[in-house]
Amino acid sequence: MDLSTVLREVRLRRVVLERAALEMVCACLYYDLADCIDSTSDQELVDIINRNYDCEICGLKRSISHE
Repeated sequence: MDLSTVLREVRLRRVVLERAALEMVCACLYYDLADCIDSTSDQELVDIINRNYDCEICGLKRSISHE
């Protein structure tokens, strides 16, 4: 696999993560995420997709407790 193919796959994976996170984030954090999505790490996007965060605004709780 050449470098351009690898880079294309990485970019595609990132686009998929971004779209999925925007679909899964609670409504009160949607615009905050949309505004800073370029600086949000892949792991943070995965956490949003997996609902692994608590929202202090609406009270949404993690779907899986890691405490």
